[in-house]
Amino acid sequence: MTSNQSQWKEILSSKKKVSLFIAGIAALLSSFAVNNKVSTYVDHVQGQAVGDLLLDNIPIYDLNFIFFWAVLIFWVGNIIYRLIFPKEFPFILVSLSLFVLVRCFFISLTHIGPPETLLVVPDELSYYSFDADMFFSGHVGAPFFYALLTSVKNVKWIAIIYSIIMVVIVLMSHGHYSIDIFASFFIAHSLSVFMLKLKPKFLD
Repeated sequence: MTSNQSQWKEILSSKKKVSLFIAGIAALLSSFAVNNKVSTYVDHVQGQAVGDLLLDNIPIYDLNFIFFWAVLIFWVGNIIYRLIFPKEFPFILVSLSLFVLVRCFFISLTHIGPPETLLVVPDELSYYSFDADMFFSGHVGAPFFYALLTSVKNVKWIAIIYSIIMVVIVLMSHGHYSIDIFASFFIAHSLSVFMLKLKPKFLD
C-alpha cells in the first residue's frame, strides 16, 4: 500500500478526521465569502493613496503575467499535492481559514487607497481580488504561513522561496504598500504559533 493510500485510509476510517476535513473545507469557503463582503466594503470606503518609502523609489513594472501564473501554479500545485498526501490537509484548511479571517479583520480597519499599479485582475478572478484590501498582503503572508505549518521539508522550502519571490514581484508591480508586505511575515508567524499548538489534535 502506497503512502498516499495509507493516509487516505487513515482519514476515511476516522469519523473525527472526516469531520475535520469537511469542517476545513466549509471553513475555508466561508472565509472566502467573508473576504468578499469585507473587501467589497473596503473598496467602497477607500481613502486616498499615501506615500511609501520603497515604492516611491521603485519604478512600476508590468508583471501581470508572472504575478497571476505564479499564484495559480503555486496553490493548484499544493492542492494537488495535498490531495495525494492528505494527512495534514484538514489542519492546513482550517489554518488558512483563520489566516483569511484575521486578514479580513485587518483590512476592515484600514481604508487607505491602493498605490498606483499596473496589475489588472482578470474578470474571472474578480470575486477574489479587490483594490483597497491592502493590509496585510495575502500573496506574501499566506505562503509563508503555509510554510510554517507544514512538516514536509521540501514543501516548506518551496513555500518559503515562493513567498520571497512574491515580495519582489509585489514590490516591483506596486501591488501592495511595503508595510503590507513585511508585516505579513510577522502576522503569519504569530498565527502559526497558535495553530501549531493545535496541530496534534488534527493528526491524532
